[in-house]
Order: sequence, then C-alpha cells, then structure tokens
Amino acid sequence: MMPSMMERDASRNSDNVTEKSLSQPRTLTHDEKKAAEAAFRGEPFNPSWSAAAQAVYDGILAAMGKREMAECCEPALERECLVG
Repeated sequence: MMPSMMERDASRNSDNVTEKSLSQPRTLTHDEKKAAEAAFRGEPFNPSWSAAAQAVYDGILAAMGKREMAECCEPALERECLVG
C-alpha cells in the first residue's frame, strides 16, 4: 500500500527536525534585538537592519496586534452574548 501524499509530507517534515532545533533557541543578533525593542516600544523599523530583524519586528507586531484585538473584542463579545 502506497502512503498518501499527506503522510509523505509529514514524514519529510519530521526528518527536518534535528536535535539542535529542539535545544535552546539561538541568540538574537544586535539588529534583531534592536528591532524587537522598537516593535515593543511602537517605534518605526530602521531600514538599515537586516531581513532577519525585519522578520522579528513584523512577528512581534503581528503577535501584539492579535493580542490587542483579543483584548479589545472580548468584552464586546461577552456583552453581546449576555444581552442577546
């Protein structure tokens, strides 16, 4: 019996997980740290930072935006459920 495409992809993806990737996360570079600080402070991204720093900055903003949306919308949703 041949494995399905999904089973083959899952097997291939699990092969990419190495012992190193399961250990401690890597240390951020200087510009990645600066980008993280800027994102948390609401400061603009510095275009001289690396692409990896851009990914850190964007990831933090995306995560913070989702959290803010959840905090913003939960009370309204609760009111709708209780009133309606």
